[in-house]
Amino acid sequence: MYPIENASVWITLAVVAETLSLLLFSRANTLWRSPGMLVYPQRFLVLRSVLVLLWVHLGIYFLAPEGLRSAYGSLDVSMLWVVALGLLGGLGLLLFSLSIRTMPAQMVFFGGSLHLVVSVGVGWLLGELISGFRLAVIAVLLVAQAGVIYRDRSQWALQSRRTQLLPFAVGAIWGLYFPLYGLAIRRWGFWPTLTAAEWAVFLLMLGWALVRTKGTWSDRSMWRNMAEQSVLSSAGQALSGAALAWGGVILHSILTNFNVVLNTLAFRIRYRESLGLKYLVYFSVYIALAIVLILGS
Repeated sequence: MYPIENASVWITLAVVAETLSLLLFSRANTLWRSPGMLVYPQRFLVLRSVLVLLWVHLGIYFLAPEGLRSAYGSLDVSMLWVVALGLLGGLGLLLFSLSIRTMPAQMVFFGGSLHLVVSVGVGWLLGELISGFRLAVIAVLLVAQAGVIYRDRSQWALQSRRTQLLPFAVGAIWGLYFPLYGLAIRRWGFWPTLTAAEWAVFLLMLGWALVRTKGTWSDRSMWRNMAEQSVLSSAGQALSGAALAWGGVILHSILTNFNVVLNTLAFRIRYRESLGLKYLVYFSVYIALAIVLILGS
């Protein structure tokens, strides 16, 4: 995805962009703990989507005015694939927000290994190289994850069956979404892909809000938190897209999974969440192996 002679430069840019993206998202994700999220989450999500569309268009206007022309000038039937992709990403966001509002962060982000496996598999299908070493590292991560779940099965049993599956459903969805998002950027361009995907997310959230009308628009914390969340996630999404374009699918998948540490630390700092020793050890091993994978790239 990047010129061989400049590979180190593009990889460095991808690492920097994705690191900044993860820092922004780690703060943005803590905002899903607003009290109203337990009662009328659909209003939070549709408001967030409206604001994201606003920030995206303002950002394009000021950073790349020609981007608006390319975003809407390239509309054709083939862009329906990007809309479908945006709906998939929106579903991942919806399920993620529903899980993070109540589940401990260390459990929510535990589905990262599945994200990594799916992303690497998609990257391989798209023609990127996957070595035996990478496969061995991924196998170790999956075995470690299964071991932690078994040792902590009593805490997982406290969650409903649907809640237990949410982190892994999100991991699988985003593991498929981000590689295809990177492919869409190569095919249709950065701004058209970003714009079409965010319109799709908005339509999904609007549909949910119209079906489930319960709630109020007078919740000040909802407006305040979603305004901040939308700004942070818009910037994070743009940086993540840049990392995909610069570093490729597999490298991006490895980098993305650093969120397990950043997000659990963010929730621990803000909400004083406990962090089990077994999870701390698992995440430490996870990050160490991710670094090995990057150096081996």
